[in-house]
Amino acid sequence: MLRNVIIINDFAYVQGGASKVAIDTANILAEKKYNVWFFTGATDTTTKKSLNKKVKIISTEQGEAMLDRNRLRGIKNGIYNRKANRKLAELLKSLNSGETIVHVHGWTKCLSASIFRPIFKRNFKLVLTLHDYFTSCPNGGFFNYKKNQICTLCPMSAKCIKTNCDSRNYGFKIYRVIRQFVQNKVVGLPKKLEYIIYLSDLQWDVLKGNFENLKYKKKILNPMDFKVSKTGKKNKDGYYLYVGRLSQEKGIKIFCEALSQVGYPAIVVGDGPLFDELSNEYSTIKFVGWKDSEDVKKYMQGAKALVFPSLWYEGQPLVPMEAESLGIACIVSDKSSAKEFVKNKDFVYDGGSVESLKGMVERFNFCYNRIRIEPGNIQNQYGEEVLSFYALCMERK
Repeated sequence: MLRNVIIINDFAYVQGGASKVAIDTANILAEKKYNVWFFTGATDTTTKKSLNKKVKIISTEQGEAMLDRNRLRGIKNGIYNRKANRKLAELLKSLNSGETIVHVHGWTKCLSASIFRPIFKRNFKLVLTLHDYFTSCPNGGFFNYKKNQICTLCPMSAKCIKTNCDSRNYGFKIYRVIRQFVQNKVVGLPKKLEYIIYLSDLQWDVLKGNFENLKYKKKILNPMDFKVSKTGKKNKDGYYLYVGRLSQEKGIKIFCEALSQVGYPAIVVGDGPLFDELSNEYSTIKFVGWKDSEDVKKYMQGAKALVFPSLWYEGQPLVPMEAESLGIACIVSDKSSAKEFVKNKDFVYDGGSVESLKGMVERFNFCYNRIRIEPGNIQNQYGEEVLSFYALCMERK
């Protein structure tokens, strides 16, 4: 019988989508009276407020490996974090493997693949949620940052290793390759993984060939609770909206170029490494920086349409789903899994093409009065689905 769950994630605060899901999972399980541990590499002042009081927090407190001031130590911990390995082994020693599930969300920034070794050694049931593509691709996204496009090379092949695809430099690519080699050949990922939760059909199509010993897999969407307190009216004079991180793989440059050329009002909500460059270059577009969830909702309600121009596969992008819950139509790139989740498939364009996005925006403008997206609450039974999956794992010998 399942009594204990160990949630593992690099960060014990909302640093990104995977961290939020890991925290939500721990809280849901604690509310259902399971014994829950949150094993992490970094906490901050929000950690205790974010996690249910019944969740036991175990942290190496090392932070992100590549931000370590001691560069050599950071590289070593990023490749194989011995402290994380040791602390997790100590926790596992105190628990019964027949009553425990270990659920991993993220490990590449702080904890490293070292955390998997004691799990395998002691035969604990391991569930992995695929938030990204690090089980296969060294840079985690099948994306060539130099060419600004999806990479189709075989991961860790000679061509892959020789290709300078990293967002930083080739030296960092070599670091990622070494890390991937240790993960795959020394630790045994992804070959030893048996229980997988994935987020989209596109994601599974990309990764499914990597799991030789898979016993169960299930698509479970991340926790969603989009409640509509006030539905937005049609915004004939509204703006085209981008919400998200301002980074290369998100397609933000294509959004800015296309909207500046067609001349329609546009607003960008978010922050990231390209903020200064783009806000200076595109003076006709309004850049408002990072906003909290309530402010984001207000910007969505005032928009004519949300544009989701991502150039990489993504996992399960929530921004378009939230926009549609408010009755706001979405224009989405065909490169990402967002195309699976939007209700109206008529406004999927050739991602990566400024001309295609321009044409789609013009078409949308022309058709606007005939477009109908029914607003409504979007919720899922994430907790029940995860527990059902855990039960299948525990039954398997």
